[in-house]
Amino acid sequence: MRTSLTLFALVGLATSPAFAQSLEGVWKPVQVVVDSGADRGRHTSDVQPGQMIFTKHHYSMLYVQGFKARPIPSDSASQQELGQAFIPFTANAGTYERKGSTLTLHPTVAKHPRVMSGTVTMTINIRQKGDTLSGRVTGGPGAGTELTWVRIERR
Repeated sequence: MRTSLTLFALVGLATSPAFAQSLEGVWKPVQVVVDSGADRGRHTSDVQPGQMIFTKHHYSMLYVQGFKARPIPSDSASQQELGQAFIPFTANAGTYERKGSTLTLHPTVAKHPRVMSGTVTMTINIRQKGDTLSGRVTGGPGAGTELTWVRIERR
């Protein structure tokens, strides 16, 4: 009977959120795999800068989409030049839920008004091994893209 209670307690503890690997900290992208289009393929050396910051319940995401450096606009840049510099930049923050291998982001503030409208969520099927976080976007913007981030700072 005592062995059964001990086993039950260990199973309960091992499956509790306290024993799950924490996302808390600062992460940077190191690999992006695109499954279709002109940028199809695995990208490592041309991944653009970004940061994902997780606290206990909130996240902040800043990154440059694509695989080319953005042009630096001049003080007299045209609307087209400004668009080339700022459209690829993604910025949003909000709350997140982690249930098993599913990470769901709920943006509350974003560069793009639609993203913070309350109707957009991003769902990522994740795998975490230590300080490496990999995932496939399964819902929302970027669906089908595979991402790999490494933790650069622990909380």
